[in-house]
Amino acid sequence: FKVSGGTLKAVDHVSFNIHKGETMGLVGESGCGKSTLGRVAMGIYPPTHGKLTYKGKQVNLKHAKDRFNYSKVAQIIFQDPYASLDPRMTVSSIIQEGMEIHNMYDAKRRKERVYELLEMVGLNREHANRFPHEFSGGQRQRIGIVRALAVNPKLIFCDESVSALDVSVQAQILNLFQSLKEQFHLTYVFIGHDLAVVRYISDRVMVMYLGKVMEIAPYSELTGDNIHPYTRALLSAVPEPSISLHKERILLEGDIPSAVDPPAGCRFCQRCFMAKPICFEQEPDMKTVGPDHCVRCHFAKEG
Repeated sequence: FKVSGGTLKAVDHVSFNIHKGETMGLVGESGCGKSTLGRVAMGIYPPTHGKLTYKGKQVNLKHAKDRFNYSKVAQIIFQDPYASLDPRMTVSSIIQEGMEIHNMYDAKRRKERVYELLEMVGLNREHANRFPHEFSGGQRQRIGIVRALAVNPKLIFCDESVSALDVSVQAQILNLFQSLKEQFHLTYVFIGHDLAVVRYISDRVMVMYLGKVMEIAPYSELTGDNIHPYTRALLSAVPEPSISLHKERILLEGDIPSAVDPPAGCRFCQRCFMAKPICFEQEPDMKTVGPDHCVRCHFAKEG
């Protein structure tokens, strides 16, 4: 969109596929475009360019019927469990709303389904008639999960769904995500900035910086020298519970460039510890360096 001084591209020429049954982790610093990308892929924000496809068929987000049908396939769990639930509605009404919109079940079955889903995430059927303000943050996030599951989706976007929770509650919610994935054969896009959390839950990781994808790889492939310098810096910041000598930390210097006026070359060149003159002059292409492993760097060695 247009801003004073230029055009802001929150997400710029991003392309990726999600495989059925996998968890794709989406990581990067605050402001890199993670949540915007998730909301575009979810259908909340229509893309200004490009297209969204599901099972090989394009989803026209400007067409009301396509958007309606896609909302049953894809659901989202928001970051803030306090702001994402309507305080004027009971838990039962919040969960049933999606089922009513999509004309699923009769009234009696919808009520039974609410009870089933609440018990599935560790809540009681008595909670159905309460209001959101009567619950803790972890309980509210469980209600958000139930709301997403209510319409039997295939794809769920988790927008930093554990970042606002205590560490102990985070572990409970992450284990719940894993259990529900197996039970309902779900596919996740897990958006976060904590690589320790993303590592625990993800099959593949996509790293973003200033609106661009820098790397896509299985987490097991994020080792050695043939990874993006930004990914290497993120990995070095992951705390390791060990009494051995601490690993070397890569401290990035300088500020993140303006998204309105990004660098002419690589988006990361001004903070990169490997930068050479070519990095400031020419934007690198995405290179395939291994199975399901792509890196946007001039010095990546193609496989």
